[in-house]
Amino acid sequence: MRKILLTTTALVALGGISAATADVNISGKLIQRYNQWSDDDSAVDGANNSSMSRDMQLWIKSSAELDNGMTVGGNIRLRGQGVGTPDDRNYVVVGGDFGSVTFGTTWAPIYSNSAGINWMDDVDSGGEYSGGSVGAAAAGDEGAARGRIFTSTYTSTSGKNQKLIYSTPSISGLKASVSFSDAGTTSEGDHTSMSAVYSNGPVKVYYSTETADHANSAAATEDTELVEYGVQYSADFGRVWAVAKTDSNTTNAGAVNSDQKGSQVGVTYNLADGVTGVAYYTSTEEGASASANDGDEYTATALGVNYSIGGGLNMSVHHTMFDYTDATNATAAAGQGSNSGSATRIQMTLRF
Repeated sequence: MRKILLTTTALVALGGISAATADVNISGKLIQRYNQWSDDDSAVDGANNSSMSRDMQLWIKSSAELDNGMTVGGNIRLRGQGVGTPDDRNYVVVGGDFGSVTFGTTWAPIYSNSAGINWMDDVDSGGEYSGGSVGAAAAGDEGAARGRIFTSTYTSTSGKNQKLIYSTPSISGLKASVSFSDAGTTSEGDHTSMSAVYSNGPVKVYYSTETADHANSAAATEDTELVEYGVQYSADFGRVWAVAKTDSNTTNAGAVNSDQKGSQVGVTYNLADGVTGVAYYTSTEEGASASANDGDEYTATALGVNYSIGGGLNMSVHHTMFDYTDATNATAAAGQGSNSGSATRIQMTLRF
């Protein structure tokens, strides 16, 4: 990471923070990927079980300490993945003896406090990679879009929507956070999240929730509740973790549209100097009797290795073996029904 002390003129343009007390850090990463998979889905003419993708992220972070001991900072991320508009994040953080207040576009506590592979990014893979289908694109791929089965530890109703977050200071290792995200003028489906994290040396234990209210008073609109809890142990060897989560969707009329339960266990191990390996297992099941996806199951076993070459450059290989069971559409057409296979991602990541 390269630290740059900007001139007074530039700092005034960024918000008028005194150059004597403010630092601005610029960092980022460039990612190039090659993805390859095979599965049981029906192929279409010209389909190719491989693809290339890329990602670019640029972070601009400022920080300053005020005379009263408080800290203020701004964080801006610019991201481009080759298609569409940039995926931007920007938020302001104010900290002190009271804890911290964050206001802007960023993750809710249920995601930022997770110990799952998605957030930790143990093998520079950008999180889990569960493969893809060569079937009809509109029907989705290997499970996530074929119902409500989730295939990763990513869990959030608000995503990176603008929100207000308050976090307490750490009290004997215990820290709590709450967040609120407004759904806007056309919906009453506001999002709230909370998380309690206890950290004591190498041990981390947490419990988090996030809820999204129904958009309006119609009987078919849904309330969504997410719950995630887990434990992690970190040491010189790496880390081990276990995560459990639920995702429930209930209409105003009382129908349970979805009731998922999932878990993940894994280990990251420092194999050698600059070489890190990771192995984990993910399992999810849909158990809502009123749901068309009742009985659907997803399991995946993943292995990965990351090599830090130097100068900020990392090479990684991530291989996933997955199995999706569609309990009600076992022999459906392309893009639907049960599916199993494997996926491999080769990735080059340059951090600066």
